[in-house]
Amino acid sequence: MVSRWDRWSRQDGANWLEVYGESDPVSVPLAGLFSTNSDASREFTPYLYVWTFGYTGDAPDKAEVRLLFPAVDGWRVKDVQALVYHLPPVQEEREWRTAVAEDLNALAPAVGLAGQLAATVAPLPGLSAASAAIAHLKMRSAPQVGHDAWYVRRIHQHTGGTLYYGVEWTLPGKLLQQVGTRVTGALLVQYFSAEPVRGGGRGDGALLSHARLTVKGRAVELPDGSWSEDAGADAFVMLPLSVTAQAARE
Repeated sequence: MVSRWDRWSRQDGANWLEVYGESDPVSVPLAGLFSTNSDASREFTPYLYVWTFGYTGDAPDKAEVRLLFPAVDGWRVKDVQALVYHLPPVQEEREWRTAVAEDLNALAPAVGLAGQLAATVAPLPGLSAASAAIAHLKMRSAPQVGHDAWYVRRIHQHTGGTLYYGVEWTLPGKLLQQVGTRVTGALLVQYFSAEPVRGGGRGDGALLSHARLTVKGRAVELPDGSWSEDAGADAFVMLPLSVTAQAARE
């Protein structure tokens, strides 16, 4: 397995976008998520893909970031957890701490139940690990605060004749003011093995990323012109993806 990164930057360095993560992940059968076999080779493995962008001057009024995975032969991707990183303390730390505590309190019953299941239902590999990973990411993530909450939505897009599945983040200006001029988010995913019934896609492709900042009502796109529905390859920051199916047990 190999982790890689790619970056686009304006020549003056004022705006830039970077994405990094695992470019040679392993997919598992869908049934692997619920396997009760304790063999470590059968555990379900999550992968984290990180985007980060930088800007100069005043904070944008809004930022939107997309990660897009090709819907191709042999595998599909499952979104698990999205987040936006922050480094405490922020300017309004008291308000953020209250929001984080509320988020964690809402998450606690699910994490506790997962822990009980892992302890009492032998052995459900990967369940407790996945719950711990989600809780860890939740604690690292910026909270959704009042009317200035960030949010995500699942999207699809045709690019270069290929269908992509993905996630789009929308970040309000107040959040950008709090976290600084370098903004980072991430998506935790799992890969499932899935063969096409007929026809099929075009084999492995690339993870695509692009961002759009709205500054005083004007759109600034990273890379330039990347928000079109059928942009060329040079309109994205991208990672090569070569997904390998998990070897069958002997």
